[in-house]
Amino acid sequence: MHNGSDSKNDTRKRILDLAEELLLTRGFNGFSYQHISSALGVRNAAIHYHFPKKSDLGVALIQRYRRRFQRFIEQQGEWDAARRLEAYFGLSDQYYLQHKQICPSGILSTEFQTLPDDMREEASAFIDEMRQWAVAIVRLGRDTERMAYAGTPEAVGMMLFSALQGGLQLARIDDNALPLLKSQVRTTLGMPEAQE
Repeated sequence: MHNGSDSKNDTRKRILDLAEELLLTRGFNGFSYQHISSALGVRNAAIHYHFPKKSDLGVALIQRYRRRFQRFIEQQGEWDAARRLEAYFGLSDQYYLQHKQICPSGILSTEFQTLPDDMREEASAFIDEMRQWAVAIVRLGRDTERMAYAGTPEAVGMMLFSALQGGLQLARIDDNALPLLKSQVRTTLGMPEAQE
């Protein structure tokens, strides 16, 4: 026997999963509830039941990303800077391999000025968490002498974060963009080249 709340939770998850795919391939402004309802074979009312406004769906997506990202960071607690950097590269590769998607922080940054206020607040916090993670990686690398670079960890972390966001966009038209970028980042950080 199925619990009614399980069915509701399953529908909510299916809506979020599809909205995530649409966000990463089209952007938040590039899809509507009609895209979701058609793909899932439900009426728009079913989506409005879970997310009365599209910005409610957007906030829920960003909160989902933030929870995932926190778990991702927590699993790296004992990792050295080189392994954390490779995990960061792995995130970019993961998005690229999924139909050349752009990472959520890249989409949200690009559309930031057009997002509703509640989404902007959530997006800003998420983007800052991503940026601070990049700073933490290069700071740890310098502190443990695994990385040697000119500049402050804040500036180099910002460069790393920006480079990977831009690299994913360029990879949509140039398959060599990410490998070339990762190689240059390692060089800039004074690290040996990893085996791709």
